[in-house]
Order: sequence, then C-alpha cells, then structure tokens
Amino acid sequence: MSQTFPTTKENLKAAFEELRKNLPLLELGEREINGCKMNHFVNAPKSSREMYDLVQMLHGDFPFVHEEGNELNLSEVLSKAKSLANTLHKNGIKANDFVGISMQNCTEWIIAYLGITGLGATCVPFNSWWKENELSYGIEHSECKVIFVDKKRYEYVKDLEVQIVVNGSENIEGTHNFNDYLTESSEKWPDTESKDEDLAVLLYTSGSTGLPKGVMLTHLAIINGLLGFYTFGALRAQIHNEQLLNVDDGSIIINVPLFHVTGLISMFLLSLLGKRKLILMYKWDTDEAIKLIKDHKVTNISGVPTQSWDLMNHPDVSKDDLSSLVDIGAGGAARPEDQVKELDNKFKIPLTFAWGMTETTALGTINRGQDYLDRPNSSGLSIPDLTEIAVIDDDWKFLATGEIGEIVFKSPSNTRGYLKNKEETDKTIQNGWLKTGDLGYLDKDGYLYIVDRKKALIIRGGENISCLEVENALDKHPEIIESCVCGIEDQKFGEIVGAYIFCSSKVNEDEVKAFLKGKIADYKIPEKIKFSDSALPRIASQKLDRVGVKDLLSS
Repeated sequence: MSQTFPTTKENLKAAFEELRKNLPLLELGEREINGCKMNHFVNAPKSSREMYDLVQMLHGDFPFVHEEGNELNLSEVLSKAKSLANTLHKNGIKANDFVGISMQNCTEWIIAYLGITGLGATCVPFNSWWKENELSYGIEHSECKVIFVDKKRYEYVKDLEVQIVVNGSENIEGTHNFNDYLTESSEKWPDTESKDEDLAVLLYTSGSTGLPKGVMLTHLAIINGLLGFYTFGALRAQIHNEQLLNVDDGSIIINVPLFHVTGLISMFLLSLLGKRKLILMYKWDTDEAIKLIKDHKVTNISGVPTQSWDLMNHPDVSKDDLSSLVDIGAGGAARPEDQVKELDNKFKIPLTFAWGMTETTALGTINRGQDYLDRPNSSGLSIPDLTEIAVIDDDWKFLATGEIGEIVFKSPSNTRGYLKNKEETDKTIQNGWLKTGDLGYLDKDGYLYIVDRKKALIIRGGENISCLEVENALDKHPEIIESCVCGIEDQKFGEIVGAYIFCSSKVNEDEVKAFLKGKIADYKIPEKIKFSDSALPRIASQKLDRVGVKDLLSS
C-alpha cells in the first residue's frame, strides 16, 4: 500500500488547491444555487448532453457496456441514445417532461437513461422491485408521460394511464417496442434545450411519511456530484499515488440496481468520466461475480457490505486470480470493523467506504486505504472547498467537534427538494444545508462518524425501507389491529425487517407474508414476525414503544 501518512481535511484542502492549478475542469467559483451562495465547478458542462459529448471528445471510443457476452462501445451506445432521444421528441416528449424506466439492469436501461437526459427530459428510474400499487403511485405523482419497461414490469403497468415502451423481441398490442425507438438513426441530439438547474433525474426514496418521496436532482447537481467523486480519485492519486479511476482498461461490475443513486451516479455515470467498462449483473451472485472478475480483469467492484462479505467468504476466492482488482468499495450501510480488517488481510488492496444520500446525488464523505484501516468506524472526509459538513442540534445550532447531533451537508450536488412536497423540503433544507436524518459527530481531523439514525428507516443490505410503509400495508389485513415494524440486527444484511403484530383472531406468520406478497416489494416483507395477545406497548406519549419492540423482536 502506497499511503505513508494520514489524510486530514487540511492536507486534502492543500492538495485540491494545487490540483486546480493543473486541471481547469476542476476550477471552483461561487454562484447562487438553491437560493444560497456556494462553490461549484465553473468550467463543468452545463447539461447532461454536454457532458456526454465532452466525454466522447476527451476519451474517444472505448468498450462501455458488457451484458452476457454482448458488448457495445461508447460510440454505439451514444448513437442508440440519440436515436431514442429523437424518437421521443418526434412523439411529443419535450425538455423537462417526465419519462420513466422500470427494468432490471440491462443495456437498454443505460441507452434509455442517456437518451432521456440527452433530450433534456427528466428521467424517473423507478425501483424495479416495485409492484403495481407502488408504480401506480410513482407514475401518477411524477406525471410520467412514457415508461420504458421489460416484460416482467409490463405486467405491473399494463393497466395504468401511461404510454408504455416494452423491451424485448415480441410486440405487445397497445404498446411500443424498444427496438422501434432505435430505428431513426441520427448522430445528433434533438433540437431541444435544458438549463443546468432543470431536473435531470427524479429518484424515489422511502421516507418517514411512509410514501416514497421524489428527490429532484438537477443537471448541475449530478455533474458537480460526478466531478466531486472524480476529484477525490485525483486527490488520492496526488497525495498517496493511488490509482482509483484513471486505470488502464478499467472496468466495474454493476452489481447493484441502476435505479439506486449508487448504481446510477458512482458506478454508471462516473464510469463515463473514468473511462471504465460497465459489466452488468441482473442480480448479485458471488459465483458469477468471481467469474466476471477473472474473465474480464475487473478493476473495481463496489456495493453494499454484504456483497464484499460474500466475496471474501466464498470458498473459491483464493483459488481464482482476482489480482486485477484495484478497489473494493462499499456504501449504503457500515461495514463491521472486523470485516474491514479481514478484507484487507484477504485482498491486500486499498478498500473504500463512502457515505452519501439520494438527496446529495450520492456525494458525501469517503474513507479509503490506510485511513479506513485506522478509522474503520468512520465514514471519512468530505471534499474541501466544494462541500461542507457539520453537526447541529434540534434548533439548528452548529455543534463543536466531537459533539453528537444531526449531520447536515451543503453541496452543489444537493437536491432541489422533494417533488410536490414543499413542507418536507422546507423541513429538510435551510440556507443550503440539508438535514440528513443521521446522528453523528466530526473528529478533529474532519472525519465523520455516524452513530444512529433519526429517521424511522430500516437499511436492509443497502435498501431503505420505511417502517411506516410496511405498517400501513400490514394494517390493511382484516384481522390485524395494529403493528410495529423495526429493523433487527443481522450479520449479513446489517438489518432485516421485523414486525410485532396484535390481531383480533389467530393469524400465523405464513398468512401475513402471503397477504403482503404483491402489495409491497418482496424485500420489504418482514422476515421476523411475533404476535401479541394484547395492545402493543407504548411510551408515556402513547406512541408505540419502538425501542421495547425492537428488543423483543431481537431476543
């Protein structure tokens, strides 16, 4: 490992100042964003379309997408994206219209995203695990005009009021076929315009209200977020001589859903800047991951901590040549301290952990290399000058180093707010600072430590699950009087969903799970269920005693 001294916010800041002298693309300037003055990358592309064209000009052509033996170069992918954009435009879709995607990870997903955002429309990557009720809500809430689906997701949207484009070789009456959107060959984008503060993406995230919230991300937010990640890689190269992004023949396994901010931003779109090939997986499979790493000389793999745990504990991991890896990353939930040490002993390469949110375009803090080994419980440092991180109390008073409070984050990558939800937006964002819902503290070197969450969310293997959403689904059962849902610690997933239920008559666990099947996504269905013979326990305010229920379910 090349690192010989610790990274601090001071030497990171000094290195960034030096870096900007040599890389004009990373020059910073001040402007008003979301009603507040803050730094941003002044020489950055002004739209997603400009970014795609700049990448093609700087990098030329390179292998970009690999799916089950089929591979497309960047030029081929962008050509198809331009065709799709022109067909959408011909069919009446304009800049800032909302267009959805609900497909498993596939080449068509990537083409659709690039085409939608290249047109200047707003892409809505729906959770591909959502069922009909959830998709119905999202389509209506976003006023989505067109949705691209695969055959499985078609069954969930076929009765909804939206124009449907189906991926696959078969034509379905009443729908359009994805391949028909690629027939209008064009090497130019449609004659449409979008401003940098127009919406590029709307991502839905589970919230404490129980209904998914639409997080609005502008072109400016996404591009600044991507350049923030790129800056971190460049700083690690400058300070510690580590190669993270600019790796010859770089490639990354896309082993998390593309509808996640991690899959979309720090894997897919960041690979445009880093000239990395995307190797698509439909779902996580450790056997397949090891085979892909070996066959394709994969350089980067990331995901939720359970995936690196699976990789490390696979019986064949020591037999196969995985020496091409330069980084094993994780995010979404903290790695256990022992896992950090075991991964280091097993692979002998720098490890990365990142903390970010859908609302921050994934950008937040990053911990890597020896810094991560020295502080395995820390989420790392933020990018100096570009972003700010702090801790506040309930009255928005900023707290001192070492004091625990709610983490707030200021960045040009932050969301503009929640679609059609001014109340939640005003509650979350103040003077450019975004309340994260996480409790933590900063140490003297600027490292962030997260100690708890204020939000009533469960993080199961990186998936955010609203306790209230699951409770609302349970409470629709005719025999269930009330329910309390909380996260239960789990060695593999970090947390699993637990439920404590009071019924009017005897109901068993299998009946509850069968009732929820199809009403909420499978990963949200409680895995541990206990039943009460009386009303659920409450605290003095008459709110459910969630702490007591969590203890009961954990026993």
